[in-house]
Amino acid sequence: MELTFDFSELEKKARRIGASADQVPYALARSLNDAAEVTRSYLISSTWPSSVVVRNQSFLKAALTTKGARATKENQSVEIYDRLNRASLDEHAEGGVKTPRGDNLAIGGRNVRRGARGVVASQRPKVLKNAFRKGDVIYQRVGKNKLKLMYVLKPSAKIKKDVPFHEDFARVMKSEIVKALPKNVAIAMRTAR
Repeated sequence: MELTFDFSELEKKARRIGASADQVPYALARSLNDAAEVTRSYLISSTWPSSVVVRNQSFLKAALTTKGARATKENQSVEIYDRLNRASLDEHAEGGVKTPRGDNLAIGGRNVRRGARGVVASQRPKVLKNAFRKGDVIYQRVGKNKLKLMYVLKPSAKIKKDVPFHEDFARVMKSEIVKALPKNVAIAMRTAR
């Protein structure tokens, strides 16, 4: 998602609180980077856990970063991105269609055990003990005459939008840039030559 700001108002505000014209880009870059760090923390600690069941507490912290995409005086843009690219965060934020790497997606039912890293290894379709496929369903035999429905096989699955990453990013970034600007103007003026 791209969020664009009109920096003319921020530049005017920076000048009103004492920034010289040549220090405004530096103050804005610092403010963008500060706001991005606060926004990243908010997405990790509030947005994600309030929207999904978190099984691995450190996953999103490891995935989201601004490294290599920070603002500079010359480039007034910052990016928070998924460096692991494992959680389909775009699909969580926008919805979409998930397609399989092979023939079908195996969609686990309520009998499938999940751990911190997703489906427990012994519960995955290819290694599931006493399992058999009938049509587009994988069952597991338990006991003499009992079956558990474990997976339904689908050629694709619709993913609903369930995490408001974009909305929270826009709201928190706007708020935090305005908060960070006065402090960064003061820093910029101290470093001015």
